[in-house]
Amino acid sequence: MIAMAGCMFVSFYVFAKSIQYDDTARYKAISIPWCLLWAAIYAYVSLFSEIPIALIRPLTCLTSVVFVFFLTRQKLETVVSAYLLSFGISLALSYVAIFMVGFVSVFFISSNHYVGAPLDFNQPIYLLIYTIAFALQIALSVLLFRIRRFRKGFPFIFNKFSVVAALFFTGAILILVTRVSNHAKSEEYDYIAFLYVTGVITAGVGIYIFIRRLISMFQAKRVRQNTADYYEKLYLEEKAKNEELLGLLKAKSSVIHNFTDRLQAMEEATALQKDWDSALDKIKGKTALPKTNVPAIDNLFGYYARQFKDENITFNLMTNGSIKYMVENVVEQGELETLIVNHLNDAKKAVNVGDGTFRSITAVIGIKDNHYEFAVLDSGIPFEVDTLVRLGAERVTTYAESGGSGIGFETTFETLRKHNASLIINEQEQSNVDYSKSVTICFDGKNRYIIETYRPDEFPESDRFAVVSLLAYV
Repeated sequence: MIAMAGCMFVSFYVFAKSIQYDDTARYKAISIPWCLLWAAIYAYVSLFSEIPIALIRPLTCLTSVVFVFFLTRQKLETVVSAYLLSFGISLALSYVAIFMVGFVSVFFISSNHYVGAPLDFNQPIYLLIYTIAFALQIALSVLLFRIRRFRKGFPFIFNKFSVVAALFFTGAILILVTRVSNHAKSEEYDYIAFLYVTGVITAGVGIYIFIRRLISMFQAKRVRQNTADYYEKLYLEEKAKNEELLGLLKAKSSVIHNFTDRLQAMEEATALQKDWDSALDKIKGKTALPKTNVPAIDNLFGYYARQFKDENITFNLMTNGSIKYMVENVVEQGELETLIVNHLNDAKKAVNVGDGTFRSITAVIGIKDNHYEFAVLDSGIPFEVDTLVRLGAERVTTYAESGGSGIGFETTFETLRKHNASLIINEQEQSNVDYSKSVTICFDGKNRYIIETYRPDEFPESDRFAVVSLLAYV
């Protein structure tokens, strides 16, 4: 009875510790009477019943699993795996404790025992031995959870396959017990058969659960894979749509930028045409701007001439050849208007940012060396080297602080690529008597980007542009 009570107490203690069960007061109050009940049943069967003792422990374990399940309200699979493990540990600690106590006490027992005589376990010495073993078994279970590795219980119990291992292991043990009981008495065969069938069913349940979970895992994996494939496809589709929308947004921003300036210039130029004509007559020493015979373009130059006058910037316009032929055969009128607006705006910003006394802008449009071109010369601040290097490769502006967006040059390069035209940027050392730079769009069919500069050593080598030193012409 004492040995059975020790096994039961320790099994419940190990179970609570293994899953870190926290309702300890209620757990102790209900589980202690349960353990004492089975200890009493074990004692009664061993003394007065013909039921084999070997059958009591499996029945105790089975009923205790059900009891603990309703007591703790944990998951059934957690209870099964945790209690089977706890019951096994309890038995193991029981044998260890009995062996240790028996090893010491054998010297006292053997002196009064005849070899071959049956042992009388009703003697006080055996009661003392089992009591000491009971205390030692509890002490060993407490020490088990003082080990750092097991201070937080047995986390592996919550693994989805722990119950499978517990059921299969228990079934195998029951079958093994029947195999080593071949020499049992005939009246015990029914009980042995019962254990055998119980072992087979227990192991079978473990195998069944194992197969079910493997199938569930495989199905879940397929679902995750299909879901991942679906969302990856959806992501790629959305990414393509976003890239398309970004491209449209970029194109629209360029169109809005270009047409806003053009429309503003045309509207103001039309409304102020009469005032402009009369104002020209009042400017001493000045003559009217040369005509291009393209009304919209004449209006643009007139608009900028008035703007530049208001900002104390001298503006000159030079034409050569037929501009009408240029917009009909070389470059579309809208594209030419955009070039005029963008580069006159850039020139105005460069002059206004600078602090020189020479404030002048000249626009040149027409034919030169058998090619049509449009050029803007200004006396404003020079380009940064980094700006010239990055032109055409990305959107870049020198005048971000004054509202520059970089769309102007980006549009220029789109026009260059469309018409296979060339961009030639010439820069001189800044002075108060001459232009500091010029930007020329030449429709020569060569699609080149040339930088003519007085500081060639500051530019890196590149296959996108050519650097020409002006020092060679000095």
